[in-house]
Amino acid sequence: MKKIFRALAFVLLLSACGDTVDVEVGFNGVDNVEVIRKPMPTGGKVADLKHGQEEWFAIGSLTGVEAAIANGVAQVHVYADGASLHTAQLNIKRPEDGYFYEGWIIKDGDVISTGHAKSRFGDVRHFIQFETDKNLTGYTKVVITLEPDDGDPAPAGHVAEGVLTHHQR
Repeated sequence: MKKIFRALAFVLLLSACGDTVDVEVGFNGVDNVEVIRKPMPTGGKVADLKHGQEEWFAIGSLTGVEAAIANGVAQVHVYADGASLHTAQLNIKRPEDGYFYEGWIIKDGDVISTGHAKSRFGDVRHFIQFETDKNLTGYTKVVITLEPDDGDPAPAGHVAEGVLTHHQR
């Protein structure tokens, strides 16, 4: 009964926003799972309050390389003022003491460090958010490395990677 009430309340809440939502109770034969499908908006432009309209967007999955077990997603937004935002979410085991994960974004051999991955909850979920005034249009290769905390800025052990695909919105 609680599940039905929650699903109904959720549908009513979203319907108040003018969106059409489909709710399916049960998924692949499992009764205690709710699947909520909400259509993506179409025809609208994406804009950032600080940087203006989004001019270029790319997104792609991240996967572990060699023996590293990892998965995630990365994206790049380039705005009208030329500023860019790169984010990456990666699920990968916690690094040992004295090590950290670092992100890199690449275009035609130009490699930019996007900083250290942070784990807000101290578990496998890691996040990178990199903002720059540099226009990152065309930077579509993302690499995550496992770095020793030794002060050396050069990339170390390659543990995950992905290729971003440009999407017109």
